[in-house]
Amino acid sequence: MRKIILTVVALVIITGLLVGCGQSPVPAAQSKFPEREVVLVCPWPPGGSSDLLARAVAQVASKNLSKPMVVINRDGANGIIATTELAKTKPDGYTISVGTNGLFTTQPFAQKNLGYKQGDFDFLVGLTNEPILLTVNADSPYKTLDELVAAAKEKNLIIKFSNSGAGGVPQLALTYLFQLADVKSQSVPFKGGAPALTALLGGHVDAAASHPGEAIPHIKAGKLRALAISSVQRFPSLPDVPTMKEKGYNIDIGVKKYIFAPKDLPADVRKQLVDVLQKVIADPEFKKSMADINLMVEPMTSKEITDYFAQQSPIMKKLLEEVPKK
Repeated sequence: MRKIILTVVALVIITGLLVGCGQSPVPAAQSKFPEREVVLVCPWPPGGSSDLLARAVAQVASKNLSKPMVVINRDGANGIIATTELAKTKPDGYTISVGTNGLFTTQPFAQKNLGYKQGDFDFLVGLTNEPILLTVNADSPYKTLDELVAAAKEKNLIIKFSNSGAGGVPQLALTYLFQLADVKSQSVPFKGGAPALTALLGGHVDAAASHPGEAIPHIKAGKLRALAISSVQRFPSLPDVPTMKEKGYNIDIGVKKYIFAPKDLPADVRKQLVDVLQKVIADPEFKKSMADINLMVEPMTSKEITDYFAQQSPIMKKLLEEVPKK
């Protein structure tokens, strides 16, 4: 009996020591996040690719969260208004947002007195890329990018290319390509991708810069020919179109979309959000949704996102400085 009593006392003492050392045998309480809806802000209007992306993310994420994820559109000033608000939002994980690289690689050079800076945010995961296509009319003599470049140099041509607007990613991407190729070019901006392609279809320009979704219907109809694309990987719907990088030009320019949050998220909340978003990226439903709207699924880590910003910002700054001022 005395042996049993001594054993019990010893166990009590050991348990007390463990607790005193912070090594409680009782499992730590699990995080209760989320206890209410998680708001995913879309800084652009309903119906666009960013909105469709946000809704696809929320739908799949809700399957992996104890509470639903809901989308709220807060458009204005090309994403600047919502991003400025996000910078001032409590970092509790209940408000996160869709973003694009332009918020940090072009807006700081195009706009004065932005209400946010890159250091205000925690970039959780990269989701997709919407690269830029170089297309020519199907009747064009240029069958490849190499042929276009060679002809431009040999004949001292100025390649006129239409695009969706001065200072936009499509215009900047082709300007950069022609600079690297040492080819003279002239940007012909329009108010949107559709009129830019209409100009090419009508033979008013030599080439066009556009997003894949805008050009693919014309390519499939045999009216346009795609010569190159600005992503590192070939576009899934256009597997025969080489990347600009494959043709010798170190270009990785596109509208890259990601999820970000105010900085200083609690570590456990951040981990849970990242885990859920990684499940979204891997989900077949999400992949199909992105294919349907012509976005490439391109996962990126937080570091890869900020490294991309650092690599692109000086390029974009220089290109924007060269855009003709009205």
